[in-house]
Amino acid sequence: MKNNKYSNLIITTTDTVLGLGGKINEEVKNNIYELKGRDRAKKLIILVASLKQARKFKEWNQQAEELAKEYWPGNVTIVVNDQGFRMPNQKLLLDFLEKNGPMYMTSCNISNAPVCKTIEEAKEIFPEITNIYNFGNMSQKPSMIIRAEDKKILRS
Repeated sequence: MKNNKYSNLIITTTDTVLGLGGKINEEVKNNIYELKGRDRAKKLIILVASLKQARKFKEWNQQAEELAKEYWPGNVTIVVNDQGFRMPNQKLLLDFLEKNGPMYMTSCNISNAPVCKTIEEAKEIFPEITNIYNFGNMSQKPSMIIRAEDKKILRS
């Protein structure tokens, strides 16, 4: 098998929609943008397993902490200092993030196309990604997005 430059990416179920992501580094970030054809002005969110993981990021602050205590784990992304964070409400995914560290995550789709509903569909669209995890049921609804600084809802 030839070397797969996307071997550092994963497809995973989340409590919301099917996700595409990987460990937090520039190579993973670049591969996600390239594979999805995603506008680089659109940020990637970071999935965390715990508040302890979230606190390790320079963007994290007290306002984000208070929102996280109110909404997490769950389908709420908190944007703080221009970076989105979310703690999914899916035990097996949380265990995975606890073991492997926080991850960049975005919806599993080509940019501006519908989000893949099933792992089978994702495999057809992204055959390059071979690390696939099924951690359980998805709501098929994207997360609500709240900006920590002013508690403004950016997506309901």
